[in-house]
Amino acid sequence: MTAKELRSKRVAAEIPAMLLAVKAKVNRSRLSNLERGYAEPTEGELQRLYAALDQLVQAKSVIDQVADSVGWPMRVRHDR
Repeated sequence: MTAKELRSKRVAAEIPAMLLAVKAKVNRSRLSNLERGYAEPTEGELQRLYAALDQLVQAKSVIDQVADSVGWPMRVRHDR
């Protein structure tokens, strides 16, 4: 996958860029340049970014499930 595809996946999952940058240990401006195609990621950066995004998406899913199970009011979700 490419860095541009990473952005599509991140936006679809509603994960803030800053959170992904911190989790993947990539400078926020570097992530922006990668996602917009202004810079080429190293293999290590791309691996860290995808691993971090997968972890954040999984964590968000668990949080949503727990919130649903206890009836916690969450933001309006368009997938239901």
